[in-house]
Amino acid sequence: MTLNQLLDFLSTQEFSIPLGQVVLYAFLSSLCLVFGKHKLGILVTFSFVFYWGFIFNRENFVNLLGQSSIGLYVYALLGMGMIVMAVIGFLHDNR
Repeated sequence: MTLNQLLDFLSTQEFSIPLGQVVLYAFLSSLCLVFGKHKLGILVTFSFVFYWGFIFNRENFVNLLGQSSIGLYVYALLGMGMIVMAVIGFLHDNR
């Protein structure tokens, strides 16, 4: 797949996100900002984007890639790796 094919796919697709999940995301992000938990807010944001992009709209990516699921596995592994690195970062003391 070339870059032009990917850009055409992303510009013509419509991704749907349930309103209840958007409200939950806004609520959790607001709580993180109000209580000054910026790192947790970033992790919440990443988790929602990862879920919406990979799990909720998985069929769109399977249609794009055909029967090859290597790209999906790479996306999942990199996403999980980023979550693990964020959790490790939370455990370190910044003092």
